[in-house]
Amino acid sequence: MSKRQVLIPSIVFDRIRSRLEALPHEIDVLCWTSSGVQLPDGSPVETTDYKPEIAWIPIDLLFAGTSNGMTVSEFLLFTEAITDSATIKWVQSCLAGADAPPLQKIISAGIRFSNSDSPNAGVAEYTMAAIMNVVHDWEERINNQRKGEWIQKGWTEINGNTWLIVGFGSIGREIAKRAKPFGVEVVGARRSPAADPLADRMVTMSSIHEVLPSADVVVVACPLTDETRGLIDKDFLSSMGDGSILVNVSRGPVVNTRDLLEALNSDRDLKAILDVFDVEPLEPSSPLWNHRKVTLTSHIAGAGSGITKRGDDVFLEQLNAYLSGDDLRLELR
Repeated sequence: MSKRQVLIPSIVFDRIRSRLEALPHEIDVLCWTSSGVQLPDGSPVETTDYKPEIAWIPIDLLFAGTSNGMTVSEFLLFTEAITDSATIKWVQSCLAGADAPPLQKIISAGIRFSNSDSPNAGVAEYTMAAIMNVVHDWEERINNQRKGEWIQKGWTEINGNTWLIVGFGSIGREIAKRAKPFGVEVVGARRSPAADPLADRMVTMSSIHEVLPSADVVVVACPLTDETRGLIDKDFLSSMGDGSILVNVSRGPVVNTRDLLEALNSDRDLKAILDVFDVEPLEPSSPLWNHRKVTLTSHIAGAGSGITKRGDDVFLEQLNAYLSGDDLRLELR
């Protein structure tokens, strides 16, 4: 075997086989399972011939506990296979972030690593749906339906709202793209205050507190870093206006949960939509589960039906660029 080798989980090979074959490059695909590595025709790969240069972590390894015969533990086993290899030079992930310990291990090993924007459209759609569910009080509407009560009551529009999006990167911009047609004024916050066509106004992260009192919704979409860990604390929450909603689709540790619970337990009119938490799965004893001011989901904001195809598209786009020696559109540096 003298061609450049690409290591992928066997479960995804049939799905992208024709697209791999259409690439203008000579490659050998190695199909990984937890019991070994084979060639696409099922023949084993000799140890002396096993020299993968590229690996892909697809979404199939992550969601739903089991998926098409794969289990969550196989994600860990596959990342171990990557770090145990002495030849892999580049890894394409299916995730937007890279804070998961197995991914950090890959990066620490000095392997070139690319994240993905394939979850972003799903996260944006989730965000819109979750906010409108809370603003329009669909829980009350459903309760009225179940009780057979014909109640005609006005409802609040998001038209005219101000939404502050903390972390105006690729996810934040996708959210803005969907919010603006509803008449939402979008204020983006990031390190650079440079204007963005998808935001009505941009502020720096250090200027967030100037916007918080007037924001109807605060969406947290920034990556977890040393600077953003615990960003949403007592001071941040106390600056938010009454009647506002905090949405976290970033990472759990960006929000100080103790401070958030204190704010929610006060007599202030503050609500929270949470998809991520300090510890996942969320502990059964957490008071967040049944809190009347909280809407929560189990870290599934990005798990929309389109993520698989978008993830395949990103991998094949990036693979072609890598093999061509071109710059990668997505890469953590």
